[in-house]
Amino acid sequence: MKQATAVALGLVLCIAIFFRSQLLDGFTLLLGDRHDAVIELSILEHWRNVLRGTADWTRTAYFHPVPGTLGYNDGYLLFGLPYALWRALGADPFLAGEMANMTLRAAGFLGAHWAARRVFGLAWPWALLAAALFTLANNLAIRGSHAQLFGVSLTPLLVVAAQGAIAALLAGRRRALLGWGAGFVVGFAAWLMSGFYMAWYAVFFAAILAPAWLVVAGGDQRRALLGALRAQWVPLAAIAALAILTNLPFLAIYLPKAAETGMHPWSMVAQNLPVPLDMIHVGQQNLVWGWLVVALRPDLPFWTERMTGLPPGLLLVFAASLVWLARGGARVDPSGIRRAVAIATVVTWVLTLRFGEHSLWWLVFQGFPGARAARVVVRYQIFLALPVTLLAVAWLAQAAPRWPRPAMVAVLALLLVEQLNAYSPTFLDRPLEAGRLARVPPPPAACRAFYVTAARTESRFGEEVDNVYNHNTEAMLIAAVIGLPTINGISTFNPPGWPDGLPGTAEYQAGVRAWTVRHGLTGLCGLDLRRFTWSLPEA
Repeated sequence: MKQATAVALGLVLCIAIFFRSQLLDGFTLLLGDRHDAVIELSILEHWRNVLRGTADWTRTAYFHPVPGTLGYNDGYLLFGLPYALWRALGADPFLAGEMANMTLRAAGFLGAHWAARRVFGLAWPWALLAAALFTLANNLAIRGSHAQLFGVSLTPLLVVAAQGAIAALLAGRRRALLGWGAGFVVGFAAWLMSGFYMAWYAVFFAAILAPAWLVVAGGDQRRALLGALRAQWVPLAAIAALAILTNLPFLAIYLPKAAETGMHPWSMVAQNLPVPLDMIHVGQQNLVWGWLVVALRPDLPFWTERMTGLPPGLLLVFAASLVWLARGGARVDPSGIRRAVAIATVVTWVLTLRFGEHSLWWLVFQGFPGARAARVVVRYQIFLALPVTLLAVAWLAQAAPRWPRPAMVAVLALLLVEQLNAYSPTFLDRPLEAGRLARVPPPPAACRAFYVTAARTESRFGEEVDNVYNHNTEAMLIAAVIGLPTINGISTFNPPGWPDGLPGTAEYQAGVRAWTVRHGLTGLCGLDLRRFTWSLPEA
């Protein structure tokens, strides 16, 4: 009872701290802005429509009538499920989107606690510390404007499922192997359909973790694994078949788009590789280490994609854990899992780093499947928050009995406080955007699709209005909410012939006409987002 109460209180407190800006202003300002955040919301609303039976799961309400348009962006499936629930409970799209983020972060807290207990064997108070550090992670808190990064919250749950399957395999428990294995492959397939970055990072990490374990594990463990693989080939084959089956939707929707777009060039990826100092780039407004960022990199802009570093205090404890594991070996880590995680963390982190004009990531980019789709590689540091935290807390747990209590309390306080940041990427004005959405009148009966004829001219936080995002993102959400598709839309990659330009320009109008002819569209209405009026389709 004491443990359950502590975990529940810890969960509530961590979620409240992480989302404190939203809670304090009554969910007026939300994570993200009216560009990327609204794109995500349009996809979440798409899943709500799918669950209600009013939409094909592969085809969003934008880029009409191109097939498979979900493949131009992250799928957000596991975000869409809690979003649909919050919408059913009466939340508007903007509030439901933030509540979906909170739901995923809560799942991450519980998953991290579970992983610390089950995989690392930590006592529950230490597992609670690990869950708190993972949930409060400074790098996600200040980069949370990209909601797909909240997919990292699912990592510990998949870790637990994988460990459960491996433990059942070694113990010869066939039913448990099937249960845990099925849970893992179905969960991973849903994770892939939700956000590519974090799911792919997990595969990349596992590609180093597996051979690392084979190296550090004792001969008896390796022989036991080989024997288990032979003895349990039937359930393993069933799990493999299930993995293929459950990943077919992802492959069917994303492989054609990857071939169409060619993914990202090396020049773009190289710009977004972390340099060594980015390992501690916690942002200029980190409550403990902001001054250090300014001192080391005074040339850095206030906001940058590179704000994904881990706090120095946590990194120092992590470094101590590496020394402890290297010196203690099998004596302190009989299963080899902690040493394997440590090796995978260090090796994969080094692979991402750029030293001057050179980086080993070139090898990953050229040879690892899917690497060309990961444009902002510096985000990998958000994924690394979990293994770094687990290893650091594991070291603290064994060191605690030898430390004076005041010293340990001071260290724990530092680890928690250094996760806090005065900066919050909350630039989505919920009352303003919900009010604009509510002003859209019902479309005329003759409309079969629409395009934007005039875009908004006001800007709350300095967003550009003479920008292709301005009208496209708003059209995407409107289309999903009112159930009328739009030819507008914008993504990392856009379909061939996409009508570029700004409403009212000759370029844009020519693009709309060409799109209409190319796709043989009829019943295309115009929507004026200044006066909120519809124009009937041309005869």
